[in-house]
Amino acid sequence: MKWLALLVVVACDRQPAVTSCDDDLHGVWIADGGAKWSLLDHGKTLEAFPLFDDAVVEGAPRVIDVERRDKLAGEVKRRFMRGGDECLAKAPLRIAKCNDNTLQIVVADPQPPLTFAPCSWGRPTESRVEHWRRE
Repeated sequence: MKWLALLVVVACDRQPAVTSCDDDLHGVWIADGGAKWSLLDHGKTLEAFPLFDDAVVEGAPRVIDVERRDKLAGEVKRRFMRGGDECLAKAPLRIAKCNDNTLQIVVADPQPPLTFAPCSWGRPTESRVEHWRRE
C-alpha cells in the first residue's frame, strides 16, 4: 500500500526535472536551513520571494531579481524605512549551477544603512554558497 501511495505522488508531480539553468525554474524551493522561496521564471528574468517571515527591524522582506544573460546573476534587495526616509539595500547574487532539481546560489546579504537621508552603507558582507532544492 505504501508503494501505491508513493507511485501516486510521483505520478502527480507535473514539474519537469531541473537539469540545466536554461530550464523553467519556477516553483517552490527550499534553501539550506529549510527556508522556502517562491521562484517565478519569466524567461529572461527570475524573481524570488520568501514564503516565511523575513522582515527585520526597520526592514521589509528580501526580494531577489535575476537576469538570464551569459550567466544567471542579479541582486538581493531589502527596503529599509525610518520615519519617512527609505533606503534600498542591495547585494549580489549568482545562480552558479542548476542540476538534479538543485540550485547552487552564491549570495551575500543586503546590509542595513548606516545612515538615512542620505543613505550610506558599511562594508558589504562576505558571499556564501546556498543550495536550494525544488519542493
